[in-house]
Amino acid sequence: MRIKLNQEQLKKLAVRLPYEVVVDQPRDVRGLLEVLGRSMPWDETGLSKFGTPSRRPGRVTFSVEAAGDMFVCDVHPALAHYIRDILSEPPGQSSQTNQPVQPSNTQP
Repeated sequence: MRIKLNQEQLKKLAVRLPYEVVVDQPRDVRGLLEVLGRSMPWDETGLSKFGTPSRRPGRVTFSVEAAGDMFVCDVHPALAHYIRDILSEPPGQSSQTNQPVQPSNTQP
């Protein structure tokens, strides 16, 4: 499935990772989408309906091309569905963001 993502959408996807991501080139976008695909809930949300339920695909991002200020991404349909869910969340409602890790209060 081919989808277009602009910079604002990529920023919203990038905050789902526990570190800062630079998305300037197609290879950066492809890496971001692959990492998101590894963490998508495969069976819990019915995303497995696009393939054999017991087998997660080896790759979920096939190609990314620059198209002006956007990127055209060829992705697995389940990843496209997951991206839609992330992008449709209201601001501030994300369940996973790249918040800094807080030190624990354990005594040595």
